Amino acid sequence: MKQICLSIAIIFSAGALQAGQFCELDGTEMFSCTLKGGTRGIELCNAVWADGAKAAYGFFKSNGTVEKEILQDMATLTAMPWNGMGNFMNESVTFDGGGGYAYEVWWGTERAAGATEMGGINVLKDGALIADIPCDEGSVTSDLTSLIELIEAAQ
Repeated sequence: MKQICLSIAIIFSAGALQAGQFCELDGTEMFSCTLKGGTRGIELCNAVWADGAKAAYGFFKSNGTVEKEILQDMATLTAMPWNGMGNFMNESVTFDGGGGYAYEVWWGTERAAGATEMGGINVLKDGALIADIPCDEGSVTSDLTSLIELIEAAQ
């Protein structure tokens, strides 16, 4: 079995978060943003370095310390693609954190030129929302559509 190495060394400038602090720097990042004024970050990855079709969730501090990581088979993820209706496009992917906890990462934007992308994490305990953590404005990079397509193909 391959050894999974999800954390990598990054040179930090003034403690700022950078893409690739959790995912390997090989184009596997499917979603990223900073949270709580740049003190935290989240990345979702297509975990091509792991055996099988898996996705990874990483929640980390600005110094790169991983606070929560989940490596999950894509076939077991819950994905919600945009339904194609309305002016607000939104998608989400939910990871099982164990112990009744789930982490729903969402993305959304208005269907208008120059619209700002939004995102965040909804933390659920036994299906009930216990925390809503929004991404910092302007920090969202998302390709959840492609991740959702991979999840659907795995199911």
